[in-house]
Amino acid sequence: MADNRSDLINQLAASMGAGDFAKTKYEDSRYDPETGTLYCDGIMITKPVIEKAEQHFKALKSKCSYTDPASREMAMIYQIALEGIKMIRASGQQTMKEDKGL
Repeated sequence: MADNRSDLINQLAASMGAGDFAKTKYEDSRYDPETGTLYCDGIMITKPVIEKAEQHFKALKSKCSYTDPASREMAMIYQIALEGIKMIRASGQQTMKEDKGL
């Protein structure tokens, strides 16, 4: 009983933005397309932070040289991060359409 209560409290804390302090085994990662917020590992990542991450990876990728194999590999890693952000947004938009019956 104590474990369920603790998990419930942690889920509530995570939903309120408590971050790393609110570990829970029940909440899966999810993206809320209405707010642009990503919830993962008990952390709430807001739309402005996601946009900053996207800008950061774009900037890092633009600095890479495609003539150097190591730099080209880093560019691909940054591209993977950018594609991941794009896919999360796209899946959230698809979920919204399904919820609205479109």
